[in-house]
Amino acid sequence: MPIISLSVFIGIMLLVKLNNSVVLNIDSAVTQWMIYIQQANVATFLHTIAHVFSPILVIIYMCILLLPFLKRRIVMPFMEVMVGYISMEIIKVSVARTRPADKLVNVLGYSFPSAHTFEIILVLLVSLGIIKRILRNTKTLYFIQIFLFSITFLVLFSRLYLRVHFFSDVAAGVFLAYGWHGIWQNIANKLIKNLHNC
Repeated sequence: MPIISLSVFIGIMLLVKLNNSVVLNIDSAVTQWMIYIQQANVATFLHTIAHVFSPILVIIYMCILLLPFLKRRIVMPFMEVMVGYISMEIIKVSVARTRPADKLVNVLGYSFPSAHTFEIILVLLVSLGIIKRILRNTKTLYFIQIFLFSITFLVLFSRLYLRVHFFSDVAAGVFLAYGWHGIWQNIANKLIKNLHNC
């Protein structure tokens, strides 16, 4: 699964770099739909969501929430999201895609892939993996999952609604996060297995 996710991400990245007409048309269609449904009060709400769940803050929230349960074992999840974030930023600078011209809010930096999307998806995957191992109460787990998925959806939607990213930026962020998480988990599991065998 991580290889498929990364392959899809690489495919999107190549199409974006080549200014592929199919990708450009999809991006344009989604942007036009966002313009069509635009309302000022929704934009204000989603702008607030984007600030509250910025990539660095999401990492901090994850550490604060999981630290009481993991204590010293927080290092591996923290490393996964930090190394992932740095890698994503390197990709972002390498692709150097400019943001949409008609964005609703002023943001700096390049557009591809969406950092908000990458980080919230990665933290969601890491957190759910840990919570499922720790939590035994299925009702509480179900509530937490609904809450986390709702926040994730709002963050992803905010990127498109505020027109600070193209649809392909957001899609790429999702696939990169899934791919990175899968590869990191495979590496971490092998390391842990080797340490136990020593």
